[in-house]
Amino acid sequence: MKIIKISFLLIIFIPSFIAAQTSKDQLDAWYNTYVGLRSGTHLLQNQIDNDETLKHNVYEKCGLGLANQLRLNFNLLLPNQQEEIKKILSRPVLDTSIVSPSGIFRIHYNTSGADIPSYSIADLAISFDSAYSYEVTFLGYPPPPTDSLSGGDNLYDIYVMNLGLLYGETDFENEITPGSNRYTTYILLDNDFNGFYTEGIDAARVTAAHEFHHSIQVGNYIFRSDDIYFYELTSTAYEDIVYPSINDYFQYLSSFFDNTEVGFSNTSGYDIAIWNLYLNSVFGADIIKRQWELMPSSKAINAINTSLNENNLTFTDAFKEFSKWIYYTNYRAVSGQYFTDAANYPIADPISTLTINSSSDTVNFTAKPLSINNIKFINASDTIDVQVVNTNVNAGADSAGANYSTQYILFTSSQPGATKLNDNYYSKLNVTNQFNWSMNEFINGQIVVNTNPPTSQAGDFAYPNPFNYKNNSIIYLPVASTTGGTVTLNIYSTSLKLIYSADKNIFSNNGKNYVTWDGKQVNNEKLSSGIYIYITKYGDEILKGKLAIFNE
Repeated sequence: MKIIKISFLLIIFIPSFIAAQTSKDQLDAWYNTYVGLRSGTHLLQNQIDNDETLKHNVYEKCGLGLANQLRLNFNLLLPNQQEEIKKILSRPVLDTSIVSPSGIFRIHYNTSGADIPSYSIADLAISFDSAYSYEVTFLGYPPPPTDSLSGGDNLYDIYVMNLGLLYGETDFENEITPGSNRYTTYILLDNDFNGFYTEGIDAARVTAAHEFHHSIQVGNYIFRSDDIYFYELTSTAYEDIVYPSINDYFQYLSSFFDNTEVGFSNTSGYDIAIWNLYLNSVFGADIIKRQWELMPSSKAINAINTSLNENNLTFTDAFKEFSKWIYYTNYRAVSGQYFTDAANYPIADPISTLTINSSSDTVNFTAKPLSINNIKFINASDTIDVQVVNTNVNAGADSAGANYSTQYILFTSSQPGATKLNDNYYSKLNVTNQFNWSMNEFINGQIVVNTNPPTSQAGDFAYPNPFNYKNNSIIYLPVASTTGGTVTLNIYSTSLKLIYSADKNIFSNNGKNYVTWDGKQVNNEKLSSGIYIYITKYGDEILKGKLAIFNE
């Protein structure tokens, strides 16, 4: 059986908006690709086994952006193209329907012809109820807005039909209020998923979780074409969060692991859905929901950053920790740590592999904002893996195409300005602004632990955050003091149970003051994995924040 990598498309048909200065060739390309996908005749169907570029990059990136541009430029399409797009994007009329057990969804389908479902419609209805129960009832997202009796009643409409090469799509219908960029929607699902990475009812289940969250996103928050990847990132992650045993998202991982250097904002979203799996594992789902609450007034990267800052975390620390998680995959996977399915993930490709054969080896490269640049050094006895991580949040939001000249040097002896990795190796990173960079370095698969606080973080936030007993020995916590002395440090659980209390000496680094703590209780026992609240009290001045701790 041929395995086909399929993208979810969020299709919008609101022709009152027109994007300026789009070339006819570009419009034709968008049109031909989308119509080909819906008809199942897209050129990719014949080339998917032979063209690695299409398999790993183009196909997954043509989904939401493609459909959205057709909507934005509808009035610039040729008359015959407009006619075809209207036909494809009109609300379907099918011959039969059932109501889901919850009474929330109406599932429409045909009992004859090419659109007959190959899986149980009753099971599909339960799948949508499950997606609603998890995403709305349990996680607390608002339900998508009603369509005001379109489709026959005020239930949310699902249409099952032959979608060609697509799993499903969430179709925009009416803007809720002018200028809001929020829309009523209905969902289309493929009728059989034959030949897809996942087939039958399991494919329908993850598609229900994926597309239903799209209806929440655009119905309650905002649709912003510049952040298409974030919509797909979130919905693809919720496939695994709602249905963790199906793992349809595995098909997209090679696109990211083969190209971690492209930068967070330049991904398709499908391929970096594991970012939200990381956030969900470490911080819980509330931080993802908070990002959507921030989306109407913030770009996606800024919403992520703000949600972390509100928890006294930084994007720098979170992205560096995430980078470490993507290192420990496949044969490097560590049982009980990092991603639950890490053993099934690919290994991240290095941008350079060098043999250590001199006193120093240098790699020069250009890096994108919010990118993870993997470098490998090898000799007869050692393998040194390096992750040079760009953490420039502002550029990630506003200048994703920027390039930064970067130089990493590995030495075999101590050098001025170099960081000691062990007795045999030292390293140095040459970049224009050190505050926008971070590194993870591994010797023979073991991460190099540096217990010195970075000058950009000590005294600003808890660092490192998350704190992991396996890789960290000290936590640096900010204090309000501008001089010195002692402060009282209290650590609480999220239920406000006092876990630790002690008077601590104040230290200073780069003009910033902080206290240190080993992450252990007064009886020297480690804490359980979870979120904790810290409070430092200096006289009448109090600083407080949250800290994630891993006990692995």
